[in-house]
Amino acid sequence: MEKEIPDEIHHGFSREFLDEHNARYPAVHQNKIKEIEARLLKADTAMADTTYCPLRSLKKEHTHALNSVKLHKIFFANITQEKASQPSLEMLGMLERNFGSLQEWEKQFYALAMCSRGWVVMGFDLEEGTLGNYFSDSNMEGVWSVLPLLVLDVYEHAYCSTFPSRSDYVREFLRHVDWAEVSRRLNVALHMYKNK
Repeated sequence: MEKEIPDEIHHGFSREFLDEHNARYPAVHQNKIKEIEARLLKADTAMADTTYCPLRSLKKEHTHALNSVKLHKIFFANITQEKASQPSLEMLGMLERNFGSLQEWEKQFYALAMCSRGWVVMGFDLEEGTLGNYFSDSNMEGVWSVLPLLVLDVYEHAYCSTFPSRSDYVREFLRHVDWAEVSRRLNVALHMYKNK
């Protein structure tokens, strides 16, 4: 039986909460991207080295900041302040084909959210035409050729000031998935897959 969440937690995805989260992370990283890109233009490419060089360090931090901005953008867009909508029939069919059922997908997604240090992503594999759940412990990790459809930020900054536990946060997130947005992303991914 699902654990009951106190009423005050149901307001965890308030506009204020999301705006504060946005101001602290992707907005700050967006400014850093500009700074890093300016430095990359001046980086000495003649000093390139796999152990250490300014170009390597700048490019590594550029990827970190850029992925933070991109993943946060998807994360904010796939949350609704209302109760979660229902997956489209196409999305439901894909979830059933790839996971067995919506409930099994949710069980796996929840479990990954409990063991990841950074992000949980349900993505569409452009090579296989399938859905999968993935996680990354940092902004630097990901799976190539997989388009993110649903993104959850599980870094502590995302929940520790508002939710009593990560578990409460993840359960509440699953109650606020904007399935219309996730289904729209699936349609884009399917179009790309069919026209590759």
